[in-house]
Amino acid sequence: MIEFGRTYRDMVTGFEGVCTGMIEWIYGCKQYILSPRAEHAFKKEASSTFFEKQLEEVDAGISDKVEAPVIGEALYFGKECIDKVTRVKGMCIGRYIWLFNCDQYVLEYQPKDDSRETKYNVLDEGRVELVIAPTCEVKPEEVKSTRSGGVFLDYPQADTIL
Repeated sequence: MIEFGRTYRDMVTGFEGVCTGMIEWIYGCKQYILSPRAEHAFKKEASSTFFEKQLEEVDAGISDKVEAPVIGEALYFGKECIDKVTRVKGMCIGRYIWLFNCDQYVLEYQPKDDSRETKYNVLDEGRVELVIAPTCEVKPEEVKSTRSGGVFLDYPQADTIL
């Protein structure tokens, strides 16, 4: 089991970092966010996401200095939600759980121009609310497969984090 605050190494690439977050998808997939130590002062290195099976523990990292977040139930998965600020509606397909920040939910929506490409917004938990009269809903167990997958959003996506 991956623990927040501990240091892990990806067995495939050798990438090493402290686990600072987790992305959980409605499909049953979990990806862990590793944040590397900066090589030079004042230069932040990019974080990357990995599946649990790829990671091996290196050391305790900062786990003795921080308290891991409590991971509760994903309340909005498979439900039509609305962003309280922009009023854009979307289906909740994922959530980020962070070591230092608030939880965030991923809403997938079809653009109004009916283009085939769906869009994603990552919203702080406080911005998300359930749609009162949803047009659709899906149960997480309806979309899980025997080998779960997930959406691969390059981390971080500054253009979609609101």
